[in-house]
Amino acid sequence: MVKNDISPASLLEGLSTEFVGRRILYYPAIPSTMNEAKRAAREGAVEGTIVIAEQQTGGRGRLGRGWLSPPGNIALSLIIRPGLEQLPRLNMVASLATVHCIEKVTGLKAEIKWPNDILIGGKKICGILTESALRKGSVDWAIIGIGINIDLDASSLPEFAATSLCYELGHEVSRLELLKCLLGELERFYLAVRRGEPIHEQWQKRLVTLGKTVRLKSAGVVEEGYAEAVDEDGYLLLRRPDGALTRIAAGEATLLP
Repeated sequence: MVKNDISPASLLEGLSTEFVGRRILYYPAIPSTMNEAKRAAREGAVEGTIVIAEQQTGGRGRLGRGWLSPPGNIALSLIIRPGLEQLPRLNMVASLATVHCIEKVTGLKAEIKWPNDILIGGKKICGILTESALRKGSVDWAIIGIGINIDLDASSLPEFAATSLCYELGHEVSRLELLKCLLGELERFYLAVRRGEPIHEQWQKRLVTLGKTVRLKSAGVVEEGYAEAVDEDGYLLLRRPDGALTRIAAGEATLLP
């Protein structure tokens, strides 16, 4: 079995999850795993279905940005059907699962930049995107999209302040091992949220954004203040220069340099 083999047969062999990753939609190349996951979700795909691709040609990040996903990396979208109260915590589920699996498989220390970028040494190694649809006041479906840079020459992309696992370690990383671990961690944190367990404190400890003065753009307005904490729904608690404390929603904001 080669280290880069992430075919359904290889993924299912020895997979320890109950439902996450038990149904796999696999593509050698696809414009966007998120778009395909949305199509499958609308058509009734069971919870835990994943869409994976060797290559994305039109990957998407937050706020309409593109996401580079050449062969040799991980492009994954997971279909789930959470309760309405669990939606704000899906970013936490995804980012905590990702940092845990990176550390377990590679030993590299990973950190989270609010709301959901994964960094190693201050450089982005993973992007996360969550989308959902409501029907009659309840969640019809939700999708967690995760893109991890595994085999990417970061020196060729200095303008993106990006890095990859192979670049950081100086040797090959098993995509299969990382992906299996990621599926297990996603299920673990998602089930914890479904049980009502608080995970925002774990998430908060990983956030490199806190304890700093930050600038961000929210709903078209630039804010500046001291990033004090996050609440249980992932809102950033920002202390403005005048002393007022405001809550900033993750889905509406982007940090500025």
